[in-house]
Amino acid sequence: MSKPTLSEFSLVGKTCIVTRGSGGLGKEFLTAFALSGANTACVDLSVSDGESVLAEVRTEVATHFSKSGTTHSIPQLRAYACNVTQEDQVKETVRKVVEDFGGRVDALVTAAGVVENFNAEEYPLERFKTVMDVNVNGTFLFAREVGAHMIANQNPGSIIMISSMSAKIVNRPQNQAAYNASKAAVSHLMKSMATEWAPHKIRVNALCPGYQFTPLLKNLLEKEGDMTGDWKRDTPMGRLGDPKELRGSVVFMASDASAFMTGHDLVVDGGYTVW
Repeated sequence: MSKPTLSEFSLVGKTCIVTRGSGGLGKEFLTAFALSGANTACVDLSVSDGESVLAEVRTEVATHFSKSGTTHSIPQLRAYACNVTQEDQVKETVRKVVEDFGGRVDALVTAAGVVENFNAEEYPLERFKTVMDVNVNGTFLFAREVGAHMIANQNPGSIIMISSMSAKIVNRPQNQAAYNASKAAVSHLMKSMATEWAPHKIRVNALCPGYQFTPLLKNLLEKEGDMTGDWKRDTPMGRLGDPKELRGSVVFMASDASAFMTGHDLVVDGGYTVW
């Protein structure tokens, strides 16, 4: 039998969008929303990438519902192709999601992002621009379109920008000027939109993870060398995060459980930023 849970955490009947849904964090957000009853749109560069991860999500949700005795059917999950840096594609994707899911969006998670290491004095301008374009402009475009939809339809909602503890500190020992700057921009963009949209009952917050052992991080370590010893030493909990540990945070932020929270950076970093 399913365990009793505070009803404010339920997302049953809600529609959510997750950008970069096939990524390590995106997959966990999709799964968390589905397990909480939300219909969810998975946005990625290709539909095939989205469908692949949604197949895994459906399997996990079905298994969980079966074992827990949950009688609720598996929520609707759909994949959409979109480059978050292209304004026309973002507009069309949001329009299509709204059309497909009954005319409303209740929550958005902007998880599309890139990271790379460069010494600042050697950073190629075009590479720097790419990081800012995906991390900042992509976040802005999706938040703007979803926010505009919510305002036009008098639809209260929650926008969750995936920032980073790097919005508050400078990563070490790796040099990541563009990434650090982009995440600081995301967090301040979040605060700006939160002040503008609060009168419309739209909450805007940022989830700021610490080091999470995602496929993106694994690929970076394979190219740059293992730095996890330094990171673990500087984290009071002595380890990297498991992306699954962000499921509860994102559901809290999307649900009525955080109804009075807006303009906030929710840092989940194992204590890294306390020093």
